[in-house]
Amino acid sequence: MGQVAGTGSRPEPKVAAGASRPDDAGTGGTRMSGVFLERLTWLEAEARLRADPLVVLPVGSAAKEHGPHLPLGTDRLIADYLAARLAERVPVIVLPTLTYGYYPSFTEFPGSTHLDAATFGALARAVVLSLHRHGPRRFLVLNTGISTTPVLEIVARDLNHTHGLLVAVTRIEELGGRQLASLLSQPAGSHADEYETSLLLAIAPDAVRMERAVREIPQRPALPGVFVPSTFRRAPGPGSSATGVYGDATLATREKGERIAAALVDALTTAAETLRTQCLE
Repeated sequence: MGQVAGTGSRPEPKVAAGASRPDDAGTGGTRMSGVFLERLTWLEAEARLRADPLVVLPVGSAAKEHGPHLPLGTDRLIADYLAARLAERVPVIVLPTLTYGYYPSFTEFPGSTHLDAATFGALARAVVLSLHRHGPRRFLVLNTGISTTPVLEIVARDLNHTHGLLVAVTRIEELGGRQLASLLSQPAGSHADEYETSLLLAIAPDAVRMERAVREIPQRPALPGVFVPSTFRRAPGPGSSATGVYGDATLATREKGERIAAALVDALTTAAETLRTQCLE
């Protein structure tokens, strides 16, 4: 799992102990509730899409810095893992993961990719509408980023206003596992930190270089009621992060990650079950 492709077939995320990889093609293995669109023929897709299912669009960068110890594809690994676990529980259709997005904070680090807000928003909107034309009206954007959230929320509002679609967007920092405040020991963090590193240790341990984990907590202004964009600058200065870490990755453990993963999946399951039965005019 040390290498993560940005395009092509969906990688197989490593799962926590006791979990299984579902076979959504229906040809053997563990039977699951949901399906991956990419594994269907167009005839099979047509039948499922006509039923107005909940469609899940995972969003997770396959090329964004995550410190010296986590791979550039960390967000994609998380998105793919959560989508697979959700599909075991809820009859959703999972789209291929959107692996490029709006990530302006990380461009100083080699390998990090970024689309401007207009391009990223247009891309997400086009994906949703291309599926909507065949039936679905309910969508869950399984967003694993933070800077992507405001762009996706504008897209969701616009699609509701112009097409009457229900498009929900996850706020990963508020979803399930982030509520486990007592689980974490770091004084602050939000990127390649104790939380994210623990999650990777649980779902893709082979991708983690734990011997390179560091603690770095840049000083950033906290102004109640005022939004200040976070930045990850390699050079010294306000808000700088020489390693690309914001938090204390050295405190991460697999046990914490397994609890975080379970909480995230539970929260997603509750949300998906509600959304797929939501009445639409």
